[in-house]
Amino acid sequence: MNNVVLKGDMEEASYKTQMLTEYAHNPFIEALPPIFDEDDVLDRFMVTPRISEQEKKSAANIRYHVLKRVKNFIQPLPIHFEVERRLSTLIRRGYLARNPLDKLFLERIRILHHLREDEEQAHQYIDERLNHIRSTADSLSIIGISGIGKTTAIERLLLMYPQAIKHELYEGQPFNRTQIVWLKIDCPYDGSLSTLCKSFFKAIDDLLGTRYLEKFGYLNRVTSTMLLHMTSLASMYGIGVLVIDEIQHLLHSKNDQEEMLNFFVTLSNTVGIPTVLIGTSKAQQLFKGNFRQARRAASDGSIIWDRMEEDSEGFLLRNSMGISMFKDSFRTNRRAEKNIL
Repeated sequence: MNNVVLKGDMEEASYKTQMLTEYAHNPFIEALPPIFDEDDVLDRFMVTPRISEQEKKSAANIRYHVLKRVKNFIQPLPIHFEVERRLSTLIRRGYLARNPLDKLFLERIRILHHLREDEEQAHQYIDERLNHIRSTADSLSIIGISGIGKTTAIERLLLMYPQAIKHELYEGQPFNRTQIVWLKIDCPYDGSLSTLCKSFFKAIDDLLGTRYLEKFGYLNRVTSTMLLHMTSLASMYGIGVLVIDEIQHLLHSKNDQEEMLNFFVTLSNTVGIPTVLIGTSKAQQLFKGNFRQARRAASDGSIIWDRMEEDSEGFLLRNSMGISMFKDSFRTNRRAEKNIL
């Protein structure tokens, strides 16, 4: 429960005219930033270390520390643009069937509220009660070797969006609602479904100043009950996408594996919340034994993030752009490093 939770900005709703007709007249979509083009992603995603003239002229021991800023350098590659497009589509299409002005949105929340009144048994028939309400949510999995940059990429892409949006008026009518655009939590190291639920409550509490962890996450809570409250909150706050990182930790839990995967499928297919599951190559073992789970837990497909081949577009782009754009900026510092070493 001591994991650092990614936290973004909260802003007042500002509604934009939509280029696509299916996105119009939906305040959850209209309040989002415009659909990013590649230049937007390049500008917002890229991190370039800055070195002042004074720092270039400083003593060798100081310049050695300045050199370490290169570790902060982030350059977008083709796979980053692909993930951004998938994420952008995932969020917007997930809201198509969750238009807060639509009566079905309110009906879904009403049904979940009624289910919570019989919380001990409700989790067993949540699918049945909601199966008549369509879902446009997809799910995506991102699988790649450890340390390749999956988490850094998804966090920078999420931060391109406000995390929460406060609505008050829409088209001149009162519309008092808090929208959570994205929420990112880590799968607990022991693969515990109970701990995941508590992390979810804590992430919302940290963002909105609520007390859901205290209310729903106390020690003797049944996990299925916490899942029901988690589902209800995700629907009530119109969560645009739920990102679960380190999904390979599920391998440490023999009992919760299938239940957690089933829950992700329910969130996407029944409740309508898009999900992104991120994990190392080990995470592929979770789906090998159950093709149905693999297909439904990644309805929008999987992105396999592997090492770049020497002749790949990403490898060539990184080398050509990286060297040409930054060799002048760091020439002085490379000399400094040679002198030091």
